Amino acid sequence: MQALCAERDAFVRENLTWALVRMGEAATPPLVDLLRDSRPLVRHHAAHVLSKLADRRAVGALVDALQDADVFVVTKAAFALGQIGDPAAIPALVTLLDHESRVLQSTLVAVLERFGVAAVPALIAALDHDHWRVREQAAYVLGAVASEDALPALMKILADREWQVRFAGLHALRGFGAECEARGARLMVDDPDRRVRSLAARLKPSRST
Repeated sequence: MQALCAERDAFVRENLTWALVRMGEAATPPLVDLLRDSRPLVRHHAAHVLSKLADRRAVGALVDALQDADVFVVTKAAFALGQIGDPAAIPALVTLLDHESRVLQSTLVAVLERFGVAAVPALIAALDHDHWRVREQAAYVLGAVASEDALPALMKILADREWQVRFAGLHALRGFGAECEARGARLMVDDPDRRVRSLAARLKPSRST
């Protein structure tokens, strides 16, 4: 554990990571303690090893780490929560969808997709969020999960005031099959924004078909 905190060589750190992973659940408590270390790099390494261990006892500490001042620590904590797969982490993950870091956003989308239908209720609720980026990212994830429960909410956001959200909603309908895709395209073919209109035109079936 001390070597992990001090080692600068990435290959050596990875060997140290797997040495700790082979020790199993005994490594979890001290790694959780390291999530509160004053050094961001140490907190990042701790979250990385916890992602390999996938021990549910670390969920609470990793959820707390989502509020870390260092975005790389937050991203690694989010990834670790996805590896563990405890649905209790979903609400905290969804609240970060408005983060400006594209790397973190990409990780959050992948993690929430991994949760599948368990994430759907929180994502549907996020479609009413005040920040447009949360609504946008939630729509993309719902499109990937493609749960029928999300379809009414996705149809509703086709009238959102922000073009990015309408675009994401229309794009999400592609995950629900050709009929839903075409229905959304017909509704959006006259959208005020040219980017949404362009997507609708690509999705709308031709008369010959």
